[in-house]
Order: sequence, then structure tokens, then C-alpha cells
Amino acid sequence: MSKTIRSDSSMEAMWRDAILRFNERTKMNVNMKPPKTLDDCIGEMEKTQLSAEYQERTGKEKLENYGINILRCLKLLGGVAAQGAEMVFGAPSSICFNALYLLLDAPEQLKSFREAIDGLFDKLGPSLSVFRIYEKIEQFNDIEPELKQAIHAVMITFVDICALAIELRDSGKWRKLKSRTRLLLLHDDSGIGTEIEKFERLTQAHHSVQSTQTLKVLLETRSDLTVFLEKESERSQQIATDVASLKAADDKRSSEEIRRKHMENIKKKLGIEDSFYKSFKEMCDKPRKDCVPNTAVWLMDDSKFQSWAERDNKESEPLFVVTGAPNTGKSVVLSTAVHHLRSVYESPARNSPRTLVAAYFFTPTKDDQDKRPIATALKCIAIQLADQDSAYAKSLSQSCDGKSENSSFFRDANCEELWDFLRIGSPKGNVTHYLVFDGLGSMADESSDKREQKEQLVSILCKSVQSSVRVLLSVRQDTLQTEDRPPHSNIEVEQHSEPDIQKYIGHFLKSNDLLQDPDDEALRTKILETLSKQVRGNFNKVKAALENIREVVASDGLETDIDKTLNESNMTEKEISQITVAQLESRLTGEEIDELNELLVWVICGRERFSIDQLNAALILRSQRRGTLRLRKKLEIKYANILIVTVGGFVGVQDNMKDLLTKGRTKPRNTDDTSTFSATITITKGDVRSVQSFLWSLSQKFDSLAHDTFGFQQILDQKRMKNNIQVNEVDGNFTIVRRTFHFLASEPNKESQALGNYLLKYLPRHLEQITQKATGYEELTPSQKREVGEGLFALFVSGEVIERHWYSCQLLDWYDKPEDVEIFRRWLDDPSTTGHLGWLDREWLKEVKEDSNPNQAILGKIMKKVATHWLCDRKWNAVKAFKWLKGFRQMPPPRKEERSPSSHGLNDSSPPADPPPGPVLVADVLTWCKEMLSINTDEDRVLMYERLGETYFGENEFAKAIEAYNHAIGLTEPGWKSLEGLARALAGDGQHEKACETMERSLKLLNDEDTPDKQALITVNYGRLAEWFLALEQPRRAIEYTKRAIEVTPKAHKPNFELLRIYLFNDLIEDAVAFLGDMVKAEVTQDEASLFGQVISDIANDSDLEGFFGRLFEAVSGNTETLLSALHEMDREIDRARKEDNMIYLAQLLLYNGIAVYRWGPEEATRAERAIRCWEQCINIDISSWNWNYPNIAASSWLCGHYFNQALALSQPTPQDLDAYFQKLKHLVEKESSSVVTGSKMYLACYYSRISKDVPNAQKILQRGIESAFDMLSDDVDDNDGWGYHELGDALMHCGDDLNALRAYTLPVPERAEHSLSWVLDFDTEPERSLSNELIVAMEKYHLGSDVKVQIDFILKRIESALSNTDAHEDDGKSSASDQVVEGTSQESLIPIDDNIGATSKRITEGNPNQAIEGSDNAIEKTETDEESNKIEMKTAYEKIKLKVDGLAAVFNSSIHRYCDVCYKKWNLENSLNICKYCDSTDFCDDCLGKLKAGTLKLRSIATQCNKSHDWLRLAKWDKETYLRALRKEVCVGGQIDSEGRFTGGKMVPAAEWLDRVKKQWGIIEKQKPEQASPEDEEATGEKTEPK
Repeated sequence: MSKTIRSDSSMEAMWRDAILRFNERTKMNVNMKPPKTLDDCIGEMEKTQLSAEYQERTGKEKLENYGINILRCLKLLGGVAAQGAEMVFGAPSSICFNALYLLLDAPEQLKSFREAIDGLFDKLGPSLSVFRIYEKIEQFNDIEPELKQAIHAVMITFVDICALAIELRDSGKWRKLKSRTRLLLLHDDSGIGTEIEKFERLTQAHHSVQSTQTLKVLLETRSDLTVFLEKESERSQQIATDVASLKAADDKRSSEEIRRKHMENIKKKLGIEDSFYKSFKEMCDKPRKDCVPNTAVWLMDDSKFQSWAERDNKESEPLFVVTGAPNTGKSVVLSTAVHHLRSVYESPARNSPRTLVAAYFFTPTKDDQDKRPIATALKCIAIQLADQDSAYAKSLSQSCDGKSENSSFFRDANCEELWDFLRIGSPKGNVTHYLVFDGLGSMADESSDKREQKEQLVSILCKSVQSSVRVLLSVRQDTLQTEDRPPHSNIEVEQHSEPDIQKYIGHFLKSNDLLQDPDDEALRTKILETLSKQVRGNFNKVKAALENIREVVASDGLETDIDKTLNESNMTEKEISQITVAQLESRLTGEEIDELNELLVWVICGRERFSIDQLNAALILRSQRRGTLRLRKKLEIKYANILIVTVGGFVGVQDNMKDLLTKGRTKPRNTDDTSTFSATITITKGDVRSVQSFLWSLSQKFDSLAHDTFGFQQILDQKRMKNNIQVNEVDGNFTIVRRTFHFLASEPNKESQALGNYLLKYLPRHLEQITQKATGYEELTPSQKREVGEGLFALFVSGEVIERHWYSCQLLDWYDKPEDVEIFRRWLDDPSTTGHLGWLDREWLKEVKEDSNPNQAILGKIMKKVATHWLCDRKWNAVKAFKWLKGFRQMPPPRKEERSPSSHGLNDSSPPADPPPGPVLVADVLTWCKEMLSINTDEDRVLMYERLGETYFGENEFAKAIEAYNHAIGLTEPGWKSLEGLARALAGDGQHEKACETMERSLKLLNDEDTPDKQALITVNYGRLAEWFLALEQPRRAIEYTKRAIEVTPKAHKPNFELLRIYLFNDLIEDAVAFLGDMVKAEVTQDEASLFGQVISDIANDSDLEGFFGRLFEAVSGNTETLLSALHEMDREIDRARKEDNMIYLAQLLLYNGIAVYRWGPEEATRAERAIRCWEQCINIDISSWNWNYPNIAASSWLCGHYFNQALALSQPTPQDLDAYFQKLKHLVEKESSSVVTGSKMYLACYYSRISKDVPNAQKILQRGIESAFDMLSDDVDDNDGWGYHELGDALMHCGDDLNALRAYTLPVPERAEHSLSWVLDFDTEPERSLSNELIVAMEKYHLGSDVKVQIDFILKRIESALSNTDAHEDDGKSSASDQVVEGTSQESLIPIDDNIGATSKRITEGNPNQAIEGSDNAIEKTETDEESNKIEMKTAYEKIKLKVDGLAAVFNSSIHRYCDVCYKKWNLENSLNICKYCDSTDFCDDCLGKLKAGTLKLRSIATQCNKSHDWLRLAKWDKETYLRALRKEVCVGGQIDSEGRFTGGKMVPAAEWLDRVKKQWGIIEKQKPEQASPEDEEATGEKTEPK
């Protein structure tokens, strides 16, 4: 027998010792005669009357709660322990029953102690329940000795617990305790709590032994199982690790996910679509990227700008104004300035609030695109600030949530209200905002509202500038009045733009190969000097002159013609434009001018920018034919002087042309300007034959006319008077309305479809423009008005028009906009518009007008058709149709005071319509539709419920969707469509197992049917099944269905990508390699992307692309053939990305291809050389608008890492050897030209500190990072403190200061520790200690688990309830803590405060009633005074507790988690961590570090650069001491670090004191704290500004 197994005699000695301990502690004999039994203990329990909470339960439940399970388990254990053991003192179970009986025999007056025993049972029950397994073991003799030993130890501990509890009960100490609760036995100092911990450890040890023995027996009896388990052991361990890794990876991304959600919420609440946000960000950088390289670089050398751009220069003027005439390059200057600011102040971490740069470039927009451009600009500025600063994002998101969902604040707030709400001009702490605004002058001034907005913004900016809010503004000279300007710096662009003009001229001549011969040098110089001086900085003049010079050269003109052009360049822009138009009118034919005018109608009068395809559709609508010359060619050649094709293929008007070409009418319209002709033919004495002959000849003549045999066309071509190139706004808007009605009257066709969505969406806007502007000479003729009336009547009189053009209604939104519907109604109410209609038609219009809600009535017939398509067929998307009906049903009636037709302007401020009564639900719409429709048969009902299910699913109401689909399935034999919808709804509701079963049934039915797009449907549903089986952790089933999807559509890349993902992320390496081998061998043509190439593209767009690429190349690294094929396909994708000019994708491929070759390349000798080539190419790709993007930074980091490792590997380096690597490192860091603390800078800093021992230079490299860290720690935002400390630690460590780095790392607390609340609420004073104990006990009673956030919420609610009770006592003296209920956690909806939980607070507040003597007024007054004093004492105690709990919650908000980069184990109370001293933020747990050093570590991510030659700083496991020290914000100074990563020696000092020392070491000057936010600011943001 093993030495660790005790003999029966030694076990008997242990029992003898236990009996002696019991007798000594309790002064009782546990060897009772006769011994007590199970029934005796139960009987004693039944006599005990416990709390009312338990009295109401049934007899069986009562026994269960009194510990009957514990007794049965003890009996079982006793039976096991007694087998083969003859003990002179009796059976072990008898001793346990005796001890328990003595414990239960408590006096009646100690009722609270009996409740404490009940709490003891609650604690012991779960541990003992594992012994119920012995009920199923028939022969105890088969139990192994190890198990028996564990059982004896557990039972002895139980006896000891009973003895300690009896000792506490009988000692008198129990009566003296101020707080006696059910679980107090577990928390006092009697030793019971310690013994219970021992008891739990022993039961757990027993469970481990039991499991081992069970497995031993199983393996001895089942040899086949042994083989299976051996095979699966390694795989199961890997799966467990991967599951943990995936979970931890999700946690690791949680902070980014939170920030993303904040950003989504902000954009949603502010009404800024993501696509618009991205487009305006591109617009800010477009001027710089479109101009000649190095344009406007003079600004960076300007001393005034340098002073303004240096945030630490408090003496500079915070307002910087760039002035200049139109077209002088102000936008390019400001775009260059934004690029410079972002290059300098791009934060090393998103959480850094140090310096935020935001810009908005106004562009000429249509009124309906943005009626409130200034408000849009402020919203976009705020979103940019939030995108750079997570603390601001959180605060702004919460503030936005504070506005009600239906609030019109964000729609109606003026500029000043938005500015204040968004806190753009009130940065917190040391944050500085750089705000850049360009293009204010380009905003049209026709609208008084826009003029007012513009003036408001300028006023706000001028008033808000300060050292922490710096504004760069470009304006025309007359925009800012002198008296309005605060002190500011100013630059006039024209005084600095001559070098830029010369660069542009030289670039134009060279790129167009004009005058490039040596003989032309004199002429080139004359053009360069003359133009640059005469245009006075105006780039439009330069462009016009250069275009004319190009035409002269192309026509082989004379130098005198060029001189003439140069002389004309001195004219004004208007004069040049007039000449340009006149020249174009002379060159173009009449038909071409008409076509150009049609294009101008759409470009100038349209409400949004049009693409070339849309304008082509407009021309087809006009002429009903397609021209032979493509429109793009016409725009780029014939019409280039008037129209311009912008980025993205949109068409606009050349600068200064719009005003010149837009002309009003100078005389009234001719109401009857149509020529009429009449002719009379008289036939006399003609017979039939002669008349027939005459008419035949006449018809031939008409046919000749049709074919122009008379030469009329030639005459017209020679003498026709051509139209001028011009646009009239009323005519233009009417033309668009006319085209709209023509489009709606025709059948849909591909040619005009591109314009359909626009026509239907903006019809009310064009009608409104006509109403506003068609006055005086511009008034429409009666026939034109009738044309509008007929078109509108045809639109609303039935739903057929909308039905016919439904797919052109995807952007239409006037179905829920009363202001748009009223525009239609006003036109139809005008007798001059509809007076010519028939009587029945006019009667219908009259009924609409007289309806209680005419806005709904006019849409009624359309909506009946929509309702039919919603519920009665599957052609239309159900959710879209429902949104129409929902908008219709919540359409409010007209304003109570109808506006007159002449007053309906866009900016009318009439009283708003009465709001709808409430939100319209699906059920409300369904009720209305049922009244309109005939749904009688089961087939109709099935379809209706399917459509309802689809609608509910689209609205994310999954439970109702499931109910609807079940209704459909219950009516008749279920079809595949119903089952498919039900499966999707079940999956949306998280019921993946049922979803899979239902989808499989659907697919069986679908396979048997002949359905359009059957293959695509089957493929999609196979993919859904695979996704759901993965959610059920059944990868094999997921693989099965993904393979089926590939069989159905073998050339589709998405299923192949998903299958590869499943293989790799479930460690099915052999399957992955085989699958990859087949994929890379698939045939492919020369020009198209291979199947694997398309999969690579999918990987590049995946959220975990680094992990994906890492697993992929790790998998194929052992198969040389597949690895080479994969690398070859990467090379092909690189070539394809170059041809397609896809720079982001190209940079990604070069980065990851380089890493793959460097780490796994088959030819080791050339690995580094090939990788370096890839990374150098990646670095040289310009991706981002203002700075290096991630691929650039990562490639530079890998290069620096390589050179650093080479220097580190030198055994006896010479200065020359080291200098070669040093120069490469330095060159790469300098090339970054940014303050971002990158991996490259980390390596260079490490070179200085670790290799060359030059710490000062290392500090210079990371100075910005240190400053950023201290800014985060010194501002008044708590959320970023964790990032600040870790950023500080990173910088210190890479500068060789390991001691201070470790201090910084251990200041933010890690993840929430399960016992952190009890640690924090460990008071030494009363009544805080007792109240805290009660709160902890209450928390444990409701089994809230280990989630500290849930625990904190629970505790805070209890405290709030207790404090409210105190206030209630003050009001009427009747309420008590036991009367209150507190909102529960997710486990309990309502958690009562039971009688004993509030015992301490009751005792304090009620005082001693015996102190009041009846009849004694003084005694009564004294009692009342004491009660009041006690209430104050209790309230103060609770407030102290709340302060500590709030502090803990706040700390958690700022805590961050460090993880192992491989297995994602967190640094916490269970795991240590090791941070690489050389790489950027690279951490390993002990296990992974050991594998790395041994060369056996499989790196899951392709981004990890670390290797075994590096060194690491160890972070020891957290414990109670270090946890509380971090909470107290204390650090150990003066000590050393031991091998475990803990401090030894030294003394504790406040963190603030230590931070001051570090600042001095780094030469950081403390900056003056800004003034605190005003109460109004706090109220606006929803949070208080408090100093740290």
C-alpha cells in the first residue's frame, strides 16, 4: 500500500482525535448512548420553527431545505467508511449524527442561531451532494482505499464544524453580536469559516479521486476505450484551449466592440449615415491628393502656422484664418494642413485624448441634399472626435441616449445648441481640439436660413477659440467682418501661391507633352512666368488658359495665338467664362446645344449629384434613343469646358459656370406659341379611280416629306438659329417633373431604370421648387399646370403606377412625410391644375379633401395595393412593404392652420402637425389590412402568416416571427418556405438546435420542388445550417453542410472560404491542408482570379485576418508543395491588386506574404531577403488620407524587428557592425514621420537602451508616448486611466526602466475578482462593518455568481433602498427596510429585503424602546433625539459603504486586461504574464513562454513577432494584497523585483507621488488644469467633471 494511503488503524486514530476535540470544545460527549440516527435528526429539525419564508413551503420542500440531503449523504458516507473498519467507538455516521443532533438542540430563545444553522446547511449542501453517487454503488467493498480515506477526512471535518458552531452558541458570544444573520457563522472569527473552506477542499479532493478511480475501472474493463481516449486526448485538450482562446479573443476585442457600438449609436442618433461619414472624410483629403505633389508645402514653413499648430505653445493665437478669392487653392492649403496635423498628432492609441483633429469641407450641395449644412458639419466634427477618443465617445453616446427617441432635438437644434451639446468647444482635461473648416464661401447665400447658419457658425468659432480649441478657417475676404474677428493669425493665399501655380503649369505641360522640345524652352518659360503673375493665384484662370494653349498647339497655331491666350488670362473669371461659352456655342451644333442644356437642367436643378449612367438615362427619357457616342466621351471632350466628371463618376458644373448659365425669364411666357397649319382639298367630278390615284400620289409626297426629299433639313442646318447654352430654373424643374410623369406612364426598362429611384424620391421637391419660383414672368402656362395635374392624379388614383415601378421606389420616403404629401395635395386642390378632369375624378379629390385625415386619404389607394403585396404574394420584400404601411398608418392629419400656397417655403416655420397617437405596431397595420383585403382560404392564411413571420424577423421580433410561422405550418401541410422562415426565426432567437432540425426539413422539401434560383437557395441554407451547427459546437456537422453547399455551387468562393475557416479554427489541420491542396490546383485562366485567390480576398476582409492567415500558413508549413502553391497564389493576387489599383488590398497582401515567407518560407537562405522586399514595397504604398495605415506600420515594424534581432544576435559586435543595423532602424523610424508610438519606434528605443545603453535617446524616441500616457492620467476622464498606466509601462520598459514599468503595470486593477467586494468592504468600524456583512450575506443568499458587476449592482440597489427607507422614516416614521423591494438581478426580478438583512439598520434607527418611560416628556424627547441621531449614523454608514462600492465600480470602468497573445489567458489571480521587453505589446503566459523558448510554440496569429532570443518582464499573479494596493493607488518604491515578478523591500507611497518622480525624470512639466465644466455643461453631458 502506498505511503500516502492511511491504514484503518491510523484512520481510527484520526477519529479518536476528532472525538477528543469535540468533547473539549463543547464540554459534551459525542459518543451518545444510544447513538442518534437519521430519523432523530430529522425529528429535531421538524421541531425547529424557522423564518416565515420557510413555513409556507410543503413538508417535502421543508425537509430538503432543513438539510435532509446532508443527512442522507452523511449516512451514505458512514456506510462507505465503515466497510472493513471495526472501530471501538462506533460507526462514523453515528458520530456525525450525534454531533449534528447536539448542534440542533438549541434553546428556544436562540431562534436566530437556528437560522444561522440553516445558513450553514445552505453552504454545506452543494459540496455534500456529490456523495449521492454512492446510492448507486451496490458493493462498498469495491471502493478504492484512496476514496475511503477522502470520505473519512470529509466526515471528520463535518464533526469539527459542528463542534465549533456549538462552542460559539454556548459561549455567550452569539448574544453579544450586533448583527446575527443566517450566514454570519461563515464570516465570524470562531474558525468555522476556515473549517468550511477545508471541508470544501476535501470534498473537491474526494471528487477528483472518485473521478480518477472511475476512469481506472473503466479503462481496465474497456481496452478499446483506452485506445480511443489516447487518440482523442491531445485533440480534446487542443479544442479546450481553442475554445478558451476564442472566448478570450472576444473579450480582448470587447473594448473595441464597445467603442464601435458607441460610434454606431452616435451616428444613428445624430442622423449621419456611415457612407456619408466616410465620403466626407475622403472629401477632406481629396484636394491634397488631387493636386500636384508638394503643393502648399509652404504653409508648413510659415512661422505663424507653426506657432498655431504647436499645441504646447500657449502664446499662439488659437484662430488661424486663411483668406483668398474663389479658386485660389484655399481647399488645397487646408487639406494639406489637416494632413500635417494628423501626421503630428495621430494618437498611439484610440484612447489617447491628447490632441484630436477634426475637419469638415463644405461643398456646393443641393438644398434637398442638406438643408442644414452647418448642423451636419458639427455632427461630423463630433463623430471624428469620438472616433479618436473613446472616453468622449462614451460620454457623447450616453448624452445622445438622454434625448428621447422621438425627440426632434438633433433635427431642429440651432448651431449654438448643437455646439454646446456636442461639447466641441469644451474639451476636458488636457485634451486639445484642432478644428478645420473649409468651403464656407461655397455655400449658396440664396437661402436666408443658410446665411443665418453660416453667420452663427462664424460667431461661435470666434467666441469659442482658446488654447485648447484651435480653429483653422478658410474664408473669402468679405466673409468675416473686421469687428467680428478676435485676435487671430492670417494668411492671404494669393501672396504665397505663385510657386504652386508654376508647379501646376509645369505639370500640365509635361503630362500633356506640350512644348517639351529643347527649342520650346523659351516659350515654356514665357508661359510659366506670364501666367503665374497674371492669374493672381486663380487656378481656374490657369486651367482655362492652359486648355486654350493645348487647343492652339493641337491645331498647329502660331506663337501669336499663344500670346493672345496669355493676354486674355488677365481678364476676370466672368469674362473668361463668357468667352468660353461663346466659343463653345459656335463649335456645337443645335442638337448638341439642346443636349447640353438638357444635361445642365439635371446637373443644376437636380437635388443631388448625378452619375454618368443617370444622365444617360435622362437623355434617353428626352429623346427615346441612345446616341452612338458614349456620354463620358462627350463630357470629357465636347462639353468639358462646361461640365466636369468628378471622383466617383459624378458630373458637376465647372466653377463659376452655374451663375453665368442660370438665367431668368425677361418677358412673359407666350400662352399660345404653337404654330398651326390648315389645308382644304376639294374634289369635283372625280371618279373612284382618279380619287384613289390622287390620294396615293399625295401619300407618296407625305412620305417624301418624312424622308426630307425636299431638302428641308439642309436648309435648317444652314440657316437654323441655334439656342443659347443656358438654364432657367423653373423650366428646369418643370422638365424634370415632366420626365418623371413620362417615366411613370411607361413600362420599366433598363435604359431609364437608373434614374427611377431619383425621380420618385424627389418629385415633391421639384414641385415645391416650381411653387416657390414660378411667379411673375416665370409662372407656368395653364397647359403646363394641367400636365402636372394629370400626372399627379394618375399617380394617386390607383396603386398601379407604384406597383408597376415598385423597384424604383426603394429610396422613396414621402409615404410617411406629411410635409411632402401636403405638397401633392396643394397641387391637386388647385382648380387650374385639376379643373379639366372628369366629374368622377373631381369627386374623388373632393372626398380626399373633406376626409378627417386627407394626408392618409390621398395615399389610400396606393396603400391598398401595397397591402396586397405585403400579405398576399411574395414578389415584394415584406419588410419594405410593411414600412410603407406603417408610415401611412402613423401619418398625422394636416396642420390645423393650413398654409396658403404662396407661403409654403422650404424653411416655413408654421406650427408642426399634431403628433401621431403612438408607435404603430405590426398588429395595428395587420388589422387595417385585413379590413381592406379578402383573406378567406387556408392557402391565403398560410401566405399571410409567412409574410408576417418575414416582417417580424426583419423587425428583430423573433418570438413573434416564430409564432407567425407556426400558425402557417399548423394550417396545412408545411411548405419549405414556412419551414425555412421558422428555422431562421428560431436561430435569431438562439434556438439553434431546433433551427437546424427545421431547416433540414425545409431543404428536403425544397430539393423535391422546381423553384426558381433553387441552387442559390439551397447553397444559402446549407451555409446557414453550417453557421448554426458551429454555434452548437458541432464542427463536423458544419463541415458536412458546407461541403454540400460547395457541391451545389462548386465555383462559389464563399462556401470554400467558410469550409477553410471551419477546418483551421477547429484544428482539423490534415483536412485543411488536403482541402487547400485541391483548391490551389484548380484550373484558372490567366486574367481572372483563381478560387484560392478569391478566398484570400475573403480572408483579407475577415475581422480576424491575422489569426486566419497565421493558422493557414502554420497548417501548410509542413507540406512544401501546398505551401509553395499558396505563396504562388498570393503572388498572383498581388499582381491583380496592382492592376486594379487596389492599394489597401495590395498593402495587406505584401505584408502577410512577407510574414509568411519570413516565418515559413521553404528556402531558409532566401527567406529574409524575399520578406524584406515585400515589406519595403508595402511601406511605399500610399493608402491613408493623412498617415500610414496599419499595413504600412506593421511592415515597418517587421523590418525593424528583423534588423534589431540581427543586431541582438551579434556575439562580439564591432561599432561598425552595430551601426549598419542602427542606421536601418533609424531610417525606417524617420520615414514614418509621425508621433504614433509604433513597433518600429519600440525596437529603436530598445536598441538605444538595451544595446547601446543610451537611455536619453531612447526617451526621446518615446517621449510622445510618455506625454500621451500622462495626459490620460491627468485629465478628468477615468475611463482611459488603465490605458494610460499600461502605455506608461510600455514606454518605461522599452527604455530599460523595468522597475518603474512594473509599478505602472500593477496600478490598474485587472478583471473583476470574485472576492473584490468583500475585500473592499472590510471595515474596522461599526456600524459600517455590520452593515457590510449584511450586504455580503444578502448577496450570497441570492446566489449572484462570480460576476462582480452583477454583485455591485445588487449591493448598490440594496443601499439605495436602505437610504430611501431612512428618508421615509423621516417623513412618516412608518416604513422599514423590510417593507421595501429592490429591483433584482437577472436571477430575481424582485428581491425582498427580509427581516434579518436590515437588522443592524433597524436597531440603529429604532434605538432602545425601553429607554422611553411612559409619562415622561423629557424621556420622549430624548428618545426622539436619539432616534434621529441613529438615523443619521446609519445613513452616514451606508453612504461610506456606497462610496467604496462606487469607487470599485469606477475602477472597473478604467481597468484593462492583458492577455497571452497565443492562448489568451488573462493576467489575473490565476495566471502570471510575461511581457516582451523588445516587441510592442507582446505578452505570453508561463506555458506559452516555455514553449516559445523550447521552439515548440505554434503562433496562432501572423502578427506576433517575438522569438526565443528576446527577454521578458514577468508580471506575477494578482493576489489580495496587490489587488487592494492597486485600489488604494499605492506603489512600492526602493525595492527590487524577485524571480516571480514581485517587489521585495522598499516602501509604499501614493501613486501620485511616484508619478511626479517619473515626470521629473522625463522632464515633463505639469500643465495647468483647465477650469471645471459649468453645471450647465454637466447637465448637458449627463456626467460630472471631478478632479482625480
